Amino acid sequence: MIGKLRRDVFQSYPVRMFTHVLNNPVGQIVGDWFLAGSGILPAWTMSGPMDRDLIFNEQLERCGVSYFDFYLLHSLEDGNNYDTYVKYDCFRWGMQKKEEGKIRHFGFSFHGTPELLEQVLNEHLEIDFVQIQLNYADWNNQVVHSGRLYEILHQRNIPIIVMEPVKGGMLANLQPELEEMLKAVHPDASTASWALRFVGSLEGVVTILSGMSTEEQMRDNLQTFGDFQPLTKEEYQVIEKVVKKMQDMSLVPCTSCRYCCDGCPSKILIPDIFHALNTARLYPTDNRPRMFYNNLTSNSSVKASDCIACGQCESVCPQHLPIIELLQEAVSRLE
Repeated sequence: MIGKLRRDVFQSYPVRMFTHVLNNPVGQIVGDWFLAGSGILPAWTMSGPMDRDLIFNEQLERCGVSYFDFYLLHSLEDGNNYDTYVKYDCFRWGMQKKEEGKIRHFGFSFHGTPELLEQVLNEHLEIDFVQIQLNYADWNNQVVHSGRLYEILHQRNIPIIVMEPVKGGMLANLQPELEEMLKAVHPDASTASWALRFVGSLEGVVTILSGMSTEEQMRDNLQTFGDFQPLTKEEYQVIEKVVKKMQDMSLVPCTSCRYCCDGCPSKILIPDIFHALNTARLYPTDNRPRMFYNNLTSNSSVKASDCIACGQCESVCPQHLPIIELLQEAVSRLE
């Protein structure tokens, strides 16, 4: 995962690249880049305060390190997660780990409402940073609230780590007519570079996490930040037009995080089905989405119609999607 980190925010860490995994080596220098390790404490794995240290110590052991540069309480949102972290006194525990030198920067990732973010920040002034979903497609999204969350953090001068800058790859694989709008301005620039430059141009953003699946994607992202150019006024206007066009297309804003898959009793490959559904929405007369769906479900032996509407998936979806309803649409369009 790649990002730029402002040295005036974290003076002790000239970090430009940030790895957000539980079992990566920490603090490696690679050429002119520094790899900083992070860990997360997930609320749903804890049954009591004693689990905090059990999880944390196992993570240190698996990573082969004595401390984490960045440590997050994972996925604060309205409902059980924040309540769990408060119940088990995780904020004070995190500060104790900082005092022990086992955490350098302590924060949390966030998927909740602006109101909850304000509440958490008012109640926990000790937070060093916050990680939020931020990209140009979700800036005015009334579920994700990217723009509002950014404004709250920026007003408080809290360093921001960005997740989903390319929205699970959606902004790197735009529909042809949307891609043409960007290529008309910069023919040689990748669509992903537009998304990364959007978040990289925002004040207060210290690190940008970008999932990459190929070396080519990594090199493209390195090129974007190696000679970083903030967006111009004219480029912002182009992005606004792209967003308006995207909204008219009415696509399922799934980021393929796959949290919904982990606990699905029917083992439905929900993000993959949504990929086929989005294509079917865009091209209703094209038979290829159905062919993709048939291949997918024949290999997994599980269809959208196998959904039992238990609601487990909806309870963990960071995008708060009506997954059950969308799977029913997939049944009607693809089966």
